[in-house]
Amino acid sequence: MRWRLRLGPWHLWLAALVALGLGIRLAYVVGWSVPERQTGDAVYYHVGANLLADGHGFLHPLYLAFAYREVPGADHPPAYIVYLAAASVAGFRSFFEHQVWSCVLGAATVGVVGFAGRRIGGNRAGLIAAGLAAVLPTLWMPDGWVLSETIAIFATALVILAAYRCWDDARPRSALWLGAAIGIAALSRSELLALSPLIVLPLFWFRRASAQKPVVSVLVAFAATVAVIGPWVGYNLARFDDETVLLSNNLDRTMAASWCSDGFYGPIVGYKSYPCLYAATVGDTQAEQNAYAGEVWRAYARDHLGRVPAVLTARVGRLWGLFRPAQQVDLETTLPGAPEVPPTWTAFVMTWILLVLAPLGAWRLRRRGRPIFPLLAPIVAVSAGAALTFGQLRYRMPADPALVLLVAGLAAAPRSTTSGAEPAEGAVPGVAPAPERQVASAAT
Repeated sequence: MRWRLRLGPWHLWLAALVALGLGIRLAYVVGWSVPERQTGDAVYYHVGANLLADGHGFLHPLYLAFAYREVPGADHPPAYIVYLAAASVAGFRSFFEHQVWSCVLGAATVGVVGFAGRRIGGNRAGLIAAGLAAVLPTLWMPDGWVLSETIAIFATALVILAAYRCWDDARPRSALWLGAAIGIAALSRSELLALSPLIVLPLFWFRRASAQKPVVSVLVAFAATVAVIGPWVGYNLARFDDETVLLSNNLDRTMAASWCSDGFYGPIVGYKSYPCLYAATVGDTQAEQNAYAGEVWRAYARDHLGRVPAVLTARVGRLWGLFRPAQQVDLETTLPGAPEVPPTWTAFVMTWILLVLAPLGAWRLRRRGRPIFPLLAPIVAVSAGAALTFGQLRYRMPADPALVLLVAGLAAAPRSTTSGAEPAEGAVPGVAPAPERQVASAAT
């Protein structure tokens, strides 16, 4: 397929929406106190990026800052630190400058969502999706927090765009780009590695009749993902002597914060408990702390298996603002560096509206022969991640591009039903539409 740059009114409208998204993000950064953001994970990413830019590799910033020890750091995958380090290398090293640099990536997400919506449902759907991505709080709030959700959201949008490109042109080279995008997503947040089986396998299964060498395409996609995440995994295996670390080594401590009495039976059931986390943080080294935390939460899980279904339901409910939303807003906004109450409430209210409209958009997309499993996959992935750990607003943000695109599906253009007809809006030039029989059999 040959790509030709053809700019028109649609691109100008998209550029305006990208500019709107950037303006909203910058206004959020400037409108609230910058120093209050420098807590917890934000310090990890901000300081870690500067250390990387200075040639120190991936050290644990908090151990260096508070214990004056150089300890290998892999609490989080590296994509966001690498992105921030690019700004640090150019001389933009302050926390505020990292916030602004994050806003740039957030604005780029608006553009990617717009292109994904155009490919899925046509020009109008693309602009609606971009408009929602520009104003939805869960897509611009993390840019001011200096947290990895910024790049995870971008990567998820990129995966969706690559998935529909692969659906329209199911050749190995399209699979290559899809696998690479999934690799970037996994290096943003570990749970997004689940997008690989959730998207790649059904995509080539349902396109096997029209795809060129579908088995080869599946292998190419998986190989591309491995090629992207492989250097980080190999790096971790080489530098951690006392524990096996792949993408990150923070899971056991995260689990210990919620697989406990507070997270199972207390008033904050389904959420995390800092007393539980502190009680499970025992040991002189991080490896010892991880091992002890793992023993604690697994023992608790074995003793309370009957309670697990209710707790998992509460966690997923909190993730989407459907379980004790007023309490969830209080929990989300009370700690230092936490999000503010007005945008958090706005995020939940807009989420409820989108959740009502999303099934209607999905139905319309299916009526027009477009698969929806690439849009459901991120929603499933983040929900499963929350069920495993706890429900928190930021954990579901990587799925919000998919939610926005489902809603934009309400404006999807009609499909072309004859081979000689003009392609529908957003169709790929030079790529024949899938036969009616094959499209009708696509999985949801």
